[in-house]
Amino acid sequence: MNYLFPLLFFSLCLLIFLFCYIKERPAALLAFLGRGAAGLLFIRVFNLFCLSREITTHVSINLLTVLISCILGIPGVLLTYGIQLLGLN
Repeated sequence: MNYLFPLLFFSLCLLIFLFCYIKERPAALLAFLGRGAAGLLFIRVFNLFCLSREITTHVSINLLTVLISCILGIPGVLLTYGIQLLGLN
């Protein structure tokens, strides 16, 4: 419960920052959504590729991977697979 207030405060500050940033540059929203779509498509295709070769990846599409792919794009998704491969999770 001690971490709830700082988490809510940080989330509110981030939302205000993103709103102001997108208001100044509307193309930023398109780039944000484009990176997210490309990252999620990469996760889906790579998981299907590994599934056809009977390799388990343990990286699925959830809220965390959506956020990582929207913010960092495909390099962030590759980082997620690298962390999973090294067993640092």
